[in-house]
Amino acid sequence: MAEARPALRSLAGLRVLVTRPRHQSDGLVSLIEAHGGVAIRFPVIEILPVRNPGAVRATREVLASLSDRDMTIFVSPNAVEHGLAVVGSPAEIRGRIAAVGERTAAALEAAGVGPVLRPAEGASSEALLALPDLAGEAVAGTRIVIVRGAGGRPLLGDALSKRGALVAYAEVYRRELPESDPAGIAELGAGGGIDAVIVTSVEGFENLFSALGETAAPWLRETGYVVVSQRLLEHGRALGLAQTPLVAAGADDEAMLEALLRWRGKHPGTGS
Repeated sequence: MAEARPALRSLAGLRVLVTRPRHQSDGLVSLIEAHGGVAIRFPVIEILPVRNPGAVRATREVLASLSDRDMTIFVSPNAVEHGLAVVGSPAEIRGRIAAVGERTAAALEAAGVGPVLRPAEGASSEALLALPDLAGEAVAGTRIVIVRGAGGRPLLGDALSKRGALVAYAEVYRRELPESDPAGIAELGAGGGIDAVIVTSVEGFENLFSALGETAAPWLRETGYVVVSQRLLEHGRALGLAQTPLVAAGADDEAMLEALLRWRGKHPGTGS
């Protein structure tokens, strides 16, 4: 068993399509390459600041008005980056701080914001909502600001409102489909040159299929996927994927690498 372990820790020859935003893919790409894999960048989401100056001012005002009993929840590292850019200083973030997952919590702590409440496992609204600190008796009557992108998922805010919290949203960034020439990726995939795809959001799934077009749909449905939540697994099934996606333990680079290694262990001949 001990002699087989190095092989299980290798991605040698595995060709992985990385769909994360370009500015957030470097760490994962480096890990894939360090383990012998081939990382192919194809960002399907571009993160941009909000256009509305009025929304920026409103965000500053609502965050500055929070008390020590209130809470600010950041839903992603993008929310951290753009939220802190809006308020201007970590010191302006008052009250309790929460993050949807470890990667978001780490971004907050790196910026000097904390302590940060986060799920012990998983990176989802569902995991955060399961914490005792967000139970009804803990949040009833408190103000909670959810820092997110424009048009974000409503589950977190809806659930907290039902528990008696007074919920407001600070939408500090927007998502766009990047300008790209997908012809090379489409050709590579059609020729069997992509073994696995990493997808980290529902919008990423939709943009991937949209950007590559209907002619790429057959191989997109046949290839393997690593995703970051059960919700994405279900969305992949709804898209008609032939293989059930493998769910990573989190959205951070190390968790994604571990998931890829597990995926490779299930498909040992792929990419070799």
